Amino acid sequence: MSDEQPGKRTGVCTALHALGHEYDHYDPQFALDPHADYAALRTTCPVARTENYGGFYVMTKFDDIAAVLHNAQTFSSWPADTPPTPGHTRALIPLEVDAPEHRRYRTIVDPLFRPKAIEHIAESVREYAIQLVDTMLDKREFDFMAEFAQPFPSAVFLRLVGLDFSVQQRDQLCSWASTILHTTTTGASHGDVEAQTAARLGAGKALNDFLRALLDERLKNPGDDIISYLTTAEMPGQRKLDYREILNFAYVLVLAGLDTVTTAIGFSFLHLARRPDLQDRLAANPALIPAAVEELLRYEPIVHASRTVTEPAVINGVQLQPGDRVVVPLASAHRDEDAYPQADQILLDRPAKQSMVFGAGSHRCLGSHLARLELTIAFEEILRRIPRFSLPENARLAAYGGQTRSLAVLPFRTWRD
Repeated sequence: MSDEQPGKRTGVCTALHALGHEYDHYDPQFALDPHADYAALRTTCPVARTENYGGFYVMTKFDDIAAVLHNAQTFSSWPADTPPTPGHTRALIPLEVDAPEHRRYRTIVDPLFRPKAIEHIAESVREYAIQLVDTMLDKREFDFMAEFAQPFPSAVFLRLVGLDFSVQQRDQLCSWASTILHTTTTGASHGDVEAQTAARLGAGKALNDFLRALLDERLKNPGDDIISYLTTAEMPGQRKLDYREILNFAYVLVLAGLDTVTTAIGFSFLHLARRPDLQDRLAANPALIPAAVEELLRYEPIVHASRTVTEPAVINGVQLQPGDRVVVPLASAHRDEDAYPQADQILLDRPAKQSMVFGAGSHRCLGSHLARLELTIAFEEILRRIPRFSLPENARLAAYGGQTRSLAVLPFRTWRD
């Protein structure tokens, strides 16, 4: 990057000026409801500069974000987070790998997550959802994140990677993943960058050590799980993955599998709990559930992706230089009125439109079909058994920011007044 101060470039507006405060995607209050800030930026400063976390640009319009995600040559996926984790020197596979290597890695794992490849697990996924709903009915009032949103997709994914299910193991892995993505460890309060960095590094090392031991075991005693598959998989050209590549792959798969569906389920049921009319429509007509899943994913996307500029580019009139960092929050793209009329409304009959809720371009989410399966089953089983639910009076919500936004707690009850 040039010595010129990026925030002083001609024609560049700042988030601080547009919002009256800096843009901070790790701020828990922002993570809970960022939409007013995004609306302000889309209107007055669609490509906003912030000096927070080392300095970066925030893209907020649907078309601008699409342009970034579809141009992997100019906007590199390395590193995937802002700020990059100190000590993170090896690109995560395939998340942070650019073409042409990215396509070679995706060729290995894409077949594992196609609809036909995952349809065989639907019955076991439904059985587990039913068990969790039984517990919810017994408790009647509880934290929805702890009782359903976290254990449901986590248990499904842990079985896919060949881990025998145990609550203790699941919770430990979820804790590591949450700390890496959101910096949620006790003692690492928001704004304490040193403590946050130490927490992320510690959790990353712990998860890596765990997966190393798991991989060593699978090399000795392979099974029919994903990690065992990776030990024998071949890259195009007949080269097998090496040890570090398999470990790297496993790390990304576990992080994604333990976080993204949990966050999507949490926000979806927060909004449904606030809308008795939607509950009644879906309970009366389950055929509407697939449309509801898609609309709620659009209404509250949770991924906050980052890219690094590799060659001069212009987005919405703003000149970007090699080395610049940009973030592309999908939550803003999908509330853009120019892309979605009545974008701030949940419309189950919204006309179909190509969305980016699972990303776009070559890095489109590997697990999108699995996520849709899990979300659809969650909606079906909860609404079948608990057709009327609500938030308790004076419910206190909390959220985590970071690479993804997630509810920390969601007070919930299985009835409506």
